[in-house]
Amino acid sequence: MKNTLFIPPQHTPHFTLPSHTITWEQDISHLKKGFSPKELDRFLDLYAKGQENPQKIQKGVELFKEDHPDHPEVLNLLTYVYLSKRKVRKANQLIQENYEKNPLYIFARINYADLCLRRKHPQKIPEIFDQKFNLRELYPEKKVFHVSEFRGFMVLMGFYHLSLGKQEAAEGYHYLAQRVDPHHPSTKILEKKLYIKSFYKRLVSSILNKVSRLTNIIKKR
Repeated sequence: MKNTLFIPPQHTPHFTLPSHTITWEQDISHLKKGFSPKELDRFLDLYAKGQENPQKIQKGVELFKEDHPDHPEVLNLLTYVYLSKRKVRKANQLIQENYEKNPLYIFARINYADLCLRRKHPQKIPEIFDQKFNLRELYPEKKVFHVSEFRGFMVLMGFYHLSLGKQEAAEGYHYLAQRVDPHHPSTKILEKKLYIKSFYKRLVSSILNKVSRLTNIIKKR
């Protein structure tokens, strides 16, 4: 199969994951079921333009949403547009709406889980993903996952495990996100959270330990 990557099973004391097959090819068969040929062309045009300049397609996506108010990918695209324009409140409302209307849609789950983490509610994550922490178990009918699905899920799980203080598990999820999509902003943000903050924490801890030892030496004198 072209444009695919096989991720072998991962087994460490802190992190396990079954094998996954990842693809860079877009599957639009599900879009053909929900849109007419003309609507499909329009949506794909908006999507393509949104990758280059999401701020310029806001009106077009909002008009498209009027005809497809419940469609998960339309809601997801509009969320992306709002976030690009820093309309966080509107984006958060759409994230919640998409999850309520389409609770099985992978990006609705990922975005809502991210919203819960930002609101300091990590305890909601297991329920969102049916107590499953890999895509193979979450979607057993799927044999291949798009790189955006895999990277998005890995990054989300990295942040979730980091919120629980499970640094090693979070590093495992980050490693796989970086392997398939190293330049994506979310991958880089997780890397910064994992390693730069960890470095400074170790540095501060080291300095405090040295200060403590010097204080004890001075007291003894």
